[in-house]
Amino acid sequence: MAFPLAEEQDKFLKEASNSVKKNAYFMRKAMDEDNLREALRYSAAMLGELRTSYLSPQKYYELYMQVFDELGNLEAYFAEEQSKGRTLAELYELVQHAGNVLPRLYLMVAVGCLYIKLGGAKSNEVLKDLVEMTKGVQHPTRGLFLRSYLCQRSRGLLPDTGSTYEGIGGDIHDAVDFLLTNFIEMNKLWVRMQHQGSVRDREKREKER
Repeated sequence: MAFPLAEEQDKFLKEASNSVKKNAYFMRKAMDEDNLREALRYSAAMLGELRTSYLSPQKYYELYMQVFDELGNLEAYFAEEQSKGRTLAELYELVQHAGNVLPRLYLMVAVGCLYIKLGGAKSNEVLKDLVEMTKGVQHPTRGLFLRSYLCQRSRGLLPDTGSTYEGIGGDIHDAVDFLLTNFIEMNKLWVRMQHQGSVRDREKREKER
């Protein structure tokens, strides 16, 4: 599939960016009002902008980083929710009701990794669940950025030797299995990414990769 012309991509990126800002504003407003369901609704709408296929990897990165910054606010809110009596197990189940696959998986990664970090879940079980669930996104660009988010959020949470999560949360074999599975899937997506866009733009795409 060829990407639209640069001018068209810039126009789409601007529209998507404005939508992210709008939904992020209402998401934060809902969090301030302690309205979890509305916060999740607007966060899913914000994440929905990452479902696009119209942006080159470079421009998609700009949109992703805007959403990534807002996800930090959401993760902090999830942590606060636990202190108010709502368990992360409940939240992990709740975010799985998001209507679209991509927003649902981003929310699952956000809650799931926090669930491990705060000691409420076994590292090996949640990470295995997440690394398998992310196979549901096979579009090269969307899939790579989703797995990149998983890598960033799972950093320091692996049950490797000497880790806080070793033991009941698994062992070095679980850690290696997670890393290898994610690496293999990312490699498949990298290979497929080179077939995106027109042939004449291949050198430019390789530079962006």
